[in-house]
Amino acid sequence: MKALVRTADALSVREGYPIPRPVAGQVLVKVMAFCLGRPELDGDYTGGDEGRIVGSGVAGRIVAVGEDVPAWRLGDIVIVDPGLGRREGSSGLMGIDRDGGAADYLVASALDACAVTAELPINILPLLSSHYSQGERVLTWARLYSGETILVLGANEGAGPAAVELAVARHATVHAVAEDWAHNALVALGAKHVEKSLADLGQVKANVIADFRTTGGWRDCSALLGQDGIYVSSKGDIARNSAPAISALDGPDIFTMETLEHLARMAEQGKLAPKPAKAVEFCSIMQDASEIVSKQQLGPTVVIM
Repeated sequence: MKALVRTADALSVREGYPIPRPVAGQVLVKVMAFCLGRPELDGDYTGGDEGRIVGSGVAGRIVAVGEDVPAWRLGDIVIVDPGLGRREGSSGLMGIDRDGGAADYLVASALDACAVTAELPINILPLLSSHYSQGERVLTWARLYSGETILVLGANEGAGPAAVELAVARHATVHAVAEDWAHNALVALGAKHVEKSLADLGQVKANVIADFRTTGGWRDCSALLGQDGIYVSSKGDIARNSAPAISALDGPDIFTMETLEHLARMAEQGKLAPKPAKAVEFCSIMQDASEIVSKQQLGPTVVIM
């Protein structure tokens, strides 16, 4: 089995890995596509050590099942929870805190493998399981409702673009802060107003601030929260001007398999239109993996196996 792994200063394809075997409650997925973003490439997260198989969002077909998994799951096309559900035995995010899906095969809990229709294009499925699921989790923490105003910080980073599209799908008014090069693309996703800095926003008052920045926190933007507004970060920080900050990760997580199913149904119904920033064939990166993700890229790259 071959896999794409992080080395000391780059990514490299390595071969000779054994094909994993599913045990009780697990399925073996033949990977069809996976996605890569800057955190996996740069090792931005704790645990980003050399030799780790990268790849967060994963889509594939179940080709073997372990004990206690019904045989009718064989052949299912699935998207895999990247580690947001934090079920017992979970060990962090795929491709960042633990080995990811940039390999020929992946073993996953049967509960983490969400079946989807074969009619959805393979190059969007990894986006649903990674960046869109992360964006949806933040909006669910924030309890964003139709007609509300949301400010997305770091809208060009991580799941920020997905959060913009998901907020528009909830019929919210979206303002965003992002680098200049991303402005037109974010407007195309439905953002009403995009600026480069908080200072340029003017008199915006938001019901929700969703923060996808790698640095920063709620104190530098709290003045932009309306009465009873809520700040939520992709790291799970939740704050209001009227209450102490808390972490959503301290209690039971609201991310469930229904979240992935909901995103898949939205894509099937045309309510979401995920598009990879770039799509490449795995064979094309076996010789050179240096340009998989560019610096000025809105969203991840999807790699087709």
